[in-house]
Amino acid sequence: MELYAIRHGQSAANAIQAHAGWAQVPLTELGREQAAKTGELLKGMEFDRVIVSDLLRAKETAQIALPGRNFEQDPRLRETHVGSLQGRRVVDLTAELGEEYVRRRLARDYRVYGGEDTHAHYDRVAEFMKDLESAPEDARIAAVCHEGTIMAMLCYVLHTDIPRNIIHVANCAVCAFKFGNGVWELGEWNETGSVKL
Repeated sequence: MELYAIRHGQSAANAIQAHAGWAQVPLTELGREQAAKTGELLKGMEFDRVIVSDLLRAKETAQIALPGRNFEQDPRLRETHVGSLQGRRVVDLTAELGEEYVRRRLARDYRVYGGEDTHAHYDRVAEFMKDLESAPEDARIAAVCHEGTIMAMLCYVLHTDIPRNIIHVANCAVCAFKFGNGVWELGEWNETGSVKL
């Protein structure tokens, strides 16, 4: 089974370096252009299923990058929930909340703000990945989601905890994973068009 995880295009929150979390934030014009470019990268590739986060920026990306295809929405693919920080810029929060906020952001622990921590996010994504393990061996699945979600997928596949601040997933990048004989493998990472998938 092949899983192609696609990050959404630039969102309005990305553009101003604000937390989006579970907010229904739209793509920017650049985000729509990125989604179209990813559509070119995936052109001609058939998917048995297209599963999309139920957040607007992921749904818009799926509609542009994979036009005309039916997709399922799955809230387990959402980004980390940031609670009351939604819509607020990182620079403003750093000035207002200081070192505690910086530390919690680095740890991806937003529980004190009414959100979730990285472990809760990972558990959601791990449940999604386990469900995919029962897919037919020759299945090809696309999942349009978020940077944090793709990082959680990587941690699940590699059986390790990888801090998000040391690896980046670009807007509309494609990351490919494979599952067979009970084992996950990492294929492509952060592919934005330099090679044909």
